[in-house]
Amino acid sequence: MIARSRRCYIYVACTLLLTMVVYALFHSGINQVGTGEQALSLAELSGALLGHEEEFDLEAVSKFQREQVDAYCRNSNDTGAWPLDRLMIWNKENKTAFCYVPKGGCISLLLMFMTKKGYMPMSVLKKKGYDWPAIEGAISRTNFEAKDQSLKREVIDSYYKFIMYRNPLDRLVSAYKDKTFNDVEYSWIKTSILSLKRRKDGASNSSEVNFLDFVEYFLSRPVMLLGDVHFLPIQRLCHPCYVRYDYYGNFDSFERDVHILMDRFGASDKYLRPSYYSNASTTHYEDYYKLLSEDQRRSIFNYYKEELEFYYLLFPKERGIHKSILNISDDNIRMN
Repeated sequence: MIARSRRCYIYVACTLLLTMVVYALFHSGINQVGTGEQALSLAELSGALLGHEEEFDLEAVSKFQREQVDAYCRNSNDTGAWPLDRLMIWNKENKTAFCYVPKGGCISLLLMFMTKKGYMPMSVLKKKGYDWPAIEGAISRTNFEAKDQSLKREVIDSYYKFIMYRNPLDRLVSAYKDKTFNDVEYSWIKTSILSLKRRKDGASNSSEVNFLDFVEYFLSRPVMLLGDVHFLPIQRLCHPCYVRYDYYGNFDSFERDVHILMDRFGASDKYLRPSYYSNASTTHYEDYYKLLSEDQRRSIFNYYKEELEFYYLLFPKERGIHKSILNISDDNIRMN
């Protein structure tokens, strides 16, 4: 009992002492504890004591990403081929541009940008579905297609440019779910898959398409599918070895990164639907890949290997996530 009381007194005393130290530092105007490279800000000290994650440093992250990409692209001869001109959206007022990445939170960013700039009415945000004619019209007024080449050069050379990147394995599943079942314009995908199934096993009455069926079709390398912007690797969409982007957001941290970009736009939450955040899931799609054979999983890995290497350069904390998603261990992927 005495030992327990003594521990309580020590705990209270330490707590009071810590409080007095922080209070004294705060009110004396001292912003750092220590000197030189080991100096800690009060915010960092509090974070260390309370176990909080260090505050996100946009400048440091951007610098790291640019250095990684510069090294990666050192011997590249990328000339910014299609479809970059269609996907690069720019804002002349605040000299900002972003690459429109399908299945990478692109509609969220696009509507925020277009509505803020007056290219689309606010009523678009109140609709349950998307007003595609309005969206397409707005895109055509703010991308590079049929624009003066000097403007294109100005944007590439001097504007603040960003991409919202996404793990390619998750992006593939998202595209499958959306384009196979929800988009009338892409009904040809399901029709083609069913046709392949019937030729393979004679299931003439089958109307069900699962991820295994989709991957079998995908791995047959149909030109129309692999050349579509929803299934092309992001490197081939946005050409990071041709356009030197200032920041690469991550779909898995969409809420944080979209607010960083809203600061660039001068926009606010009123330009975003609440569902934008909830739709940016951080859940990976391991269960879908469990339907596949090991050979199929490795074929998917080989197709996206270069894209995964680039993704890991940008986001080192994600390194190796493909191993858990695809359930493979031995590979020769470059991790640095």
